[in-house]
Amino acid sequence: MEIANGPLLYEVVELVREIEEFRLCLCIQKNTGRECLLQIATEAKYNGDLQRNVFILKELKRLSDELEMEYAKVKKDPKKLLNYHLGFPEVVDSFIFSGQDNRQVNILAFRNVERVNNLEPLIKLTEKDGLRVDLRTSAWILGKLLKLLVLTQSEKISVEPMLESANILIEPDQHYALIFDWSKAIIYDDAIDAEIRRIEISKAVRAVITALGGNLERNYFPDDGEKAFKPYTEYLLRLESGIIGKAKKAHEDFYQLVDSLWKREFYPFTTKPLERDE
Repeated sequence: MEIANGPLLYEVVELVREIEEFRLCLCIQKNTGRECLLQIATEAKYNGDLQRNVFILKELKRLSDELEMEYAKVKKDPKKLLNYHLGFPEVVDSFIFSGQDNRQVNILAFRNVERVNNLEPLIKLTEKDGLRVDLRTSAWILGKLLKLLVLTQSEKISVEPMLESANILIEPDQHYALIFDWSKAIIYDDAIDAEIRRIEISKAVRAVITALGGNLERNYFPDDGEKAFKPYTEYLLRLESGIIGKAKKAHEDFYQLVDSLWKREFYPFTTKPLERDE
């Protein structure tokens, strides 16, 4: 099946996911050969949700570009970038498709990701693959999520409703962690309430604890015998409890701990079997 929007043509390859509000299909932008995701409302009554998703994503891109330009004026290393835009999808196209009952269609892609299937929901590791990540892998996932919260909280955008493992995508090879659906994001006129900021940080930590094979009710984590186990997991529990109410502070403190435990170097995505009785 092919879908056209003016001169742009998209070949729909396969259904990837379906929820109440929309379907996701892998598609190829025929003009460029680029792999994308086609997001289409299941019914026209959900068009507003998909349109809001596009609005938020474009606003995030505008804000991240502004911060990148400001950073360029003061950074010492010309090659260093903030790269906030890696934390959310790119809007390639957006239109009403008359051939499908006037339903909203969004064409989304992921920067620097050639194969869309390389991305997968964080929850898939434990729920479907029967795997968990190790400590160092969890560190870059949480680090990227906290960095994204630094952007959103500073720009008065609350992501609290979307911080669930099913909506967090990871790209293992390039160490990307991003939030996929932004349709329920809330933009505030004033600063985000401190309690909401704490909940956002806690939910990000909870998602990572689950990916580690941890159990919050029992304060349990599978121990692989690493020296960093105790200080790292104890810090995760404190951070999840809400001791820090600003993502910027949480991000700084987290990396202060991580740098004290491990060298700053590329660490390959590492998983271990998840024991269901852990």
